[in-house]
Amino acid sequence: VSTQSTGMVDDAFADACKGLVSDRPIMEMTIPSVLDPTLAPSGHHVASFFIQYAPYTPKDGPWDEEKKNAFVKKVFSQVDEYAPGFSDSVVGYDALAPPDLERVFGLTGGNMFHGSMGLVIRRGHSLEYLQSV
Repeated sequence: VSTQSTGMVDDAFADACKGLVSDRPIMEMTIPSVLDPTLAPSGHHVASFFIQYAPYTPKDGPWDEEKKNAFVKKVFSQVDEYAPGFSDSVVGYDALAPPDLERVFGLTGGNMFHGSMGLVIRRGHSLEYLQSV
């Protein structure tokens, strides 16, 4: 969701780099209960979100319940654009900000990749195996 262009991904990343919580975070949504109905009561589903990018320490102060709830509302409102009524169908949620991910799962900086694993190739970079011959 929100990846209709590389510019949108770039904007979300730039916001996080500035310590801002993006208005249009990049997200992946899965609904595992579609394949495993034992994950939710009959007639209900479980949705899981992978969100990029969120700052570890937002510029306007650390993550607290109020900030996490506001972020969840942003995420759900984006889903509503594609699946109207989604927000109204949610009966509960648990939101984990980057510091929570670090504390609960030991993820460095709250990053599921344990830090940036991005690959940047520049002229003269030492990654010879990626250079053309």
